[in-house]
Amino acid sequence: MDGKFLVLVVAIVLLWPSSPAESKDCSRSSRIQKKTYKSPAFSMGPGEVQNRNYTIEFPKGHIGVKNFQGEIVDELGNPVPLSEVYLHHWVVFGFYLKSSERKELVRGGFHDRLGSSAAIIPGNDGICQQNVHPQFWGLGAETRHTSYFVPGSYAIGVGNPPEGYKELWLLNVHAIDTRGTYDPQGCLECRCSLYNVTIDASGQPLKQGYKGGLHCCYEGTKCAMKLGFQAPKKTLYMQYTIEWVEWDECVRPVRAYIFDITDSRKRDPVDPQVGCQAEYDVPACDPSSNSDCIYQLENHLVIPKGGSIIYGVGHQHAAGMGISMHGEDGRHLCSSTPLYGNGSSPGNEDGYVVGMSTCIPKPGTLMVASGEKLHFSSSYSSAQEHTGVMGIFYLMVSDNDTVSLGEIKDVKNRVNVMVVTLGIVVVLALAVGFTIWNKKPESHERYSALLV
Repeated sequence: MDGKFLVLVVAIVLLWPSSPAESKDCSRSSRIQKKTYKSPAFSMGPGEVQNRNYTIEFPKGHIGVKNFQGEIVDELGNPVPLSEVYLHHWVVFGFYLKSSERKELVRGGFHDRLGSSAAIIPGNDGICQQNVHPQFWGLGAETRHTSYFVPGSYAIGVGNPPEGYKELWLLNVHAIDTRGTYDPQGCLECRCSLYNVTIDASGQPLKQGYKGGLHCCYEGTKCAMKLGFQAPKKTLYMQYTIEWVEWDECVRPVRAYIFDITDSRKRDPVDPQVGCQAEYDVPACDPSSNSDCIYQLENHLVIPKGGSIIYGVGHQHAAGMGISMHGEDGRHLCSSTPLYGNGSSPGNEDGYVVGMSTCIPKPGTLMVASGEKLHFSSSYSSAQEHTGVMGIFYLMVSDNDTVSLGEIKDVKNRVNVMVVTLGIVVVLALAVGFTIWNKKPESHERYSALLV
């Protein structure tokens, strides 16, 4: 072997098939813009619940949203700790309204729809029924330490409504003031007995056996208070920061999916018990049969259109231990685990979920196939009973590189072949290099002694 063979080896490596280069010049793509807004003010007193929709300010024009972060603040802009006002959730979703129609807003909870029949809620890409989880962004207590940033040149495209419509944005805030409450943990888990309710927000009787959850802590309800406790009302705001770029050919669109561990996988526009239920209960464990006291709920859900995974994150409540997503063939795709606080300052409240870990793989390295059946698993501590918990997984997938499950398996096989081939190439290259190193001119032989 000689130097010519080494050149051949290097050529093989350099000419190995790779993805085609981008044909467009994106070196001067739009810079990221950033702006912070506040929702309309809302007032809360001890034990009170607020769960309403607000129309909010949003950047104008056809844009790609890179990030959306939010938190509850007071009149001075100071963050409010979860131990005082618990943020059950905030969600943001857009709707299209006919330009000729007057804007209307229903002041009820999240599951009350818009008051105009001329409004269209485009929602995300699924997979729940349209009136459940239509949001593009949404978090809960974990909001201060959970990043929503979309990496690279990817973004969520908004601001391009159908002709004759204008785009508006709604923010739903569900918050519970737990100051002076008899059982703060029970209040934030929406235990029906603590709210003294027997009907839901629409006036319908609670279903038999319903112990707690969204249907018991709606707008206008109040959680049980300690005798004699008094404190002034707080004026609060949802402060949110949006990062975005102007839309152009260099922005790569993503599709946003929301998977709910409670999804029955059936759809019925009339029966609310069919489809995504949003919440479930965790029964207390029997240590004799479950010494670890872990309650695990699993589901298999189909993603309609696959592609490269760009971002993933889970949503769980206190006592959550993590939520994972695996492919149909068992390959691990993402795990999102809660971060718990251990102090008293906002963002580090002891015992509260203050963050969720995210999955941001290098684009193109982790794929899901169109029509692939994904496996989700949500785990909670069951050392004690919990009501109204959630197991939601939010996934962003690139919109321009869909693949089939067969192609994913083919790619895995090609990668295995490539790894083996490159291993052989490296061995040959080392052998050639060693041969060249040992064939030194006689005039330099005196340096050989230094290598012995």
